[in-house]
Amino acid sequence: MLPLSEAWYRKLLVAALVLGVGGGVVALVYSGITNFGIDLFYGEPTSDVWSGQWWWMPLVSAGAVLVVVLRGRLKVPEKVPGAIAFAKRGWVDPSSALSLVSISVISLFVGASLGPSFGIVVAGGGLGAWIVSRESTTDTEAGHEYSLTGMAGGLGAVFSAPLFAAILASELSSTRKANYVAAFIPQFTAATIGYVIFFGVTGKVMLDSFEISGYEYETVHLLYGLLLGVLAVFTLLVQSVIGNGVRRLAALAGNPYVRAAAGGALVGLIAFALPLTATGGTNQLAYATQNTTSLGIGLLLAVLVGKMAAIVLSQEAGFLGGTVFPILFIGGAAGIVVNGLIPDIPIALAVGAMIAAVPGAIIGAPVSFILIAVGGVGLGVAAIAPIGIAVITAHLTVSAIKVFAATRESM
Repeated sequence: MLPLSEAWYRKLLVAALVLGVGGGVVALVYSGITNFGIDLFYGEPTSDVWSGQWWWMPLVSAGAVLVVVLRGRLKVPEKVPGAIAFAKRGWVDPSSALSLVSISVISLFVGASLGPSFGIVVAGGGLGAWIVSRESTTDTEAGHEYSLTGMAGGLGAVFSAPLFAAILASELSSTRKANYVAAFIPQFTAATIGYVIFFGVTGKVMLDSFEISGYEYETVHLLYGLLLGVLAVFTLLVQSVIGNGVRRLAALAGNPYVRAAAGGALVGLIAFALPLTATGGTNQLAYATQNTTSLGIGLLLAVLVGKMAAIVLSQEAGFLGGTVFPILFIGGAAGIVVNGLIPDIPIALAVGAMIAAVPGAIIGAPVSFILIAVGGVGLGVAAIAPIGIAVITAHLTVSAIKVFAATRESM
């Protein structure tokens, strides 16, 4: 039963309309500014090695130093939660939201290897938190639901996928299962309004953005799902090794300005050498899925390693941005590699399953990533089962590894 007897919930149903409009407008402004910078500096994606621009190195380096200066002036702490952490917390401090979003805009504008989910979550969540703070309620649950509804409004717009956004917010939040429907209704409302505004202006949708045609379901694909889930975990283990190595190297630069300048320059260098690693990865993934036959396995492996390093370098340099879009790129590129090594696995299934299973292994939102994979790659309902098996296998495997590691530490 919906808590309609609660005044805060009735007000939330109305506020969802405002948060949807706010999310759509924020997504338009945010993506408009960041995409302008990306288009201006980086242009159309290409897979040609060493075909980037040399000045990307000083550009990203200077951007990183600027970000560090701003973080100091705005008193932004060294450690800032990511978009997923904010969603799990269900709250964004309104007083810090503008500073974080501004730094995120600059980060993406100059070419950090990060995505828009952080800025959108912080902006939407901060707006929702600000609205509820104006009310007389002291109910913690009310605060969480307002903030989460704001996040859903922005995500529904920037992903152009209102159902995905609402389910993602619901899966990540700490909302009790008994209150799931009550939380979902305002979140879906806000996400839909945000989407309508964003789509009405830009005409962009996530559906079929990475389409690979020709997929036909076969029963053996269920077994392929198991294998793809294990391969997704292997991909994450490689990413973890590379990430830890980059962090240890970054720690050697004690001065934050030196770390920013060097880290930014390296991000630019990687993009210069391997342009498919540039920026957040959305346009690059679309390019990769449209040119699967012309991308060699060696090139894609180099791109994967470069992208994994660039994400962590961007974070260590001080940039603020999301990791959802970059991880989707890693999953999609890894799927193309899997198909190249094991041609019996249809390329559409390999790409879709890896897009879902790589993030789904470590982010507790399996339904959301199954939806985005099936819809984004254009696989159809028949692919839900093998992709779902891949996500579940990956998540179970990661959980088992964590339990094993914890057991060894306690011995």
